[in-house]
Amino acid sequence: MTLAFRDPETPDSPLARWDPRWKLAAVVVSAIAVSFLETVLVTAVAAGLFLGLAYLGRIPHRAILGRMGLLLLAVVPVVIVVPLTQPASDAGWDLEVIRVSIPGVFAALAIGFRILAVGLGGLILTRTGPFPHVLAAAHALFVPGVLVQIAQLAYRYTFLFSAEARRTRIALRTRGFRARTDRMTYRTFGHATGGLLVRSADRAESVAAAMRCRGFDGTYRTLTTFRTTPSDVLGFAVVAGLWLGLVVVDRVGGL
Repeated sequence: MTLAFRDPETPDSPLARWDPRWKLAAVVVSAIAVSFLETVLVTAVAAGLFLGLAYLGRIPHRAILGRMGLLLLAVVPVVIVVPLTQPASDAGWDLEVIRVSIPGVFAALAIGFRILAVGLGGLILTRTGPFPHVLAAAHALFVPGVLVQIAQLAYRYTFLFSAEARRTRIALRTRGFRARTDRMTYRTFGHATGGLLVRSADRAESVAAAMRCRGFDGTYRTLTTFRTTPSDVLGFAVVAGLWLGLVVVDRVGGL
């Protein structure tokens, strides 16, 4: 068993050299500002800015496109449902038994762009620096240590759980199992899932015992050190001012 991180390679970039504490604070402020945006144009600009920051951080194109694809899949139900649930007095189009609201379409697009922007912000945060540094930065910004430890353990064991599931799938295939839509397939999946959960629980108990044997007392500790430079503060000020300006423009434009 290994507890090693499998962080993606972090290419050198201005965002990679940014102090993780200031970077985390900037992303959180940006996400909060995005949640206040309402107009389609401004939310689209916000998503475009996050996309530009992702390229500035030299995040691989495949990672950006993959994250955007997942986010767009999450947005599709919103784009479909919101225009159909607006008041009948709104301007729109009558399509036989349903009515599509024009303000609802704009609202759905704004929600979609907000989701895309926040998702890209999370990608920037996790792909422009090692994830342990992000957690250490969160703890330095007064996030409770127990929450940081839960996030760190969940991150580590996500890879172990997926590797165990992959080994189980290979074992099933080597024994001639092929998934079908029958009772035998459902029973096999149930047994495999149950065995996977039992092995995971046993492993968690073993790791907890090992941590206690090594003196773990629940206190979050890290060897990561931070050093603030004027460029870190300037970068945060620029990002915060930019998003504050977007909120002001959104509010003025909405009046």
